[in-house]
Amino acid sequence: MSIIKDQAENLRKTFSKNQTKIILVTGGKGGVGKSIIAVNTAVNLAKMNKKVLIFDTDAGFANASILLGVSPSVSIKDYFDKRLTLDECIIKTPYGIKLLSTGMDIKDWISFQKNFTRKAIEEFFNIAKEHDYVIIDVSAGYNENLKPFYIAADNILLVTTPEPTAIVNAYTVVKALSILEVDGIVDVVINMIRKKSEANTAEQVLRKTIKEYLFKDIRHVFYISFDHIVHDSVKSQTPISSFKPSSNVANDLMNIAEKIENDKLSNNRKNDNLLKKLLLLFGFYNR
Repeated sequence: MSIIKDQAENLRKTFSKNQTKIILVTGGKGGVGKSIIAVNTAVNLAKMNKKVLIFDTDAGFANASILLGVSPSVSIKDYFDKRLTLDECIIKTPYGIKLLSTGMDIKDWISFQKNFTRKAIEEFFNIAKEHDYVIIDVSAGYNENLKPFYIAADNILLVTTPEPTAIVNAYTVVKALSILEVDGIVDVVINMIRKKSEANTAEQVLRKTIKEYLFKDIRHVFYISFDHIVHDSVKSQTPISSFKPSSNVANDLMNIAEKIENDKLSNNRKNDNLLKKLLLLFGFYNR
């Protein structure tokens, strides 16, 4: 491990000025629209002429390719099984963003982390540094194996709905994050809103919870309206921003991307270099 750290230090000195931002999208439970938020945020950032890579790590339930209407012909698993380069494992989409999928279950992901070499880290770094944003779609709930993802993120988008069960599960994720002492900025997305009063209640609960456990304020709370258009866009495998760009829900989703980009321009948070974030991500670096 000391050799890896020495190698990492040399790389860190070389690439210390990179400004790529890592955004992690998570949710307390399945069915809250986490992947829809991740994909549409990526597409909307691309509309602002930003270079975006989606890293779909939702092992066994990877949905990003379906939502983007592309065939997951390759995945990061092929890097080991077929000895492809990481660049060859990336899927290009019609929306100006790129997709890298794990294409495996969580056991394979653990094995993948253990076998991720310095060469692979350099390959991933060289890919990531060419992008303004790397958006990581992780599985719902908290999983100890996903710990590096939470630590490495510059920004965590916690997706929930006004439903009591979703709020309780989001609350559980926040408590887990408090143990990790994450220093990424936390934003909350309240999805599928039918009544604004319910969303207001959910926001109050989560603001109090995050303040209590993470000792920080939520930066933004995004309200996403319930709309049958979302179901139609999923069925057509087309992002909402392209399927019905003039809809209220499309405007709600665009607001997320606009805030993220504006905050990136004005953010005064300490900028850990990209390589350190990736080393955290793949378990080679401890803070």
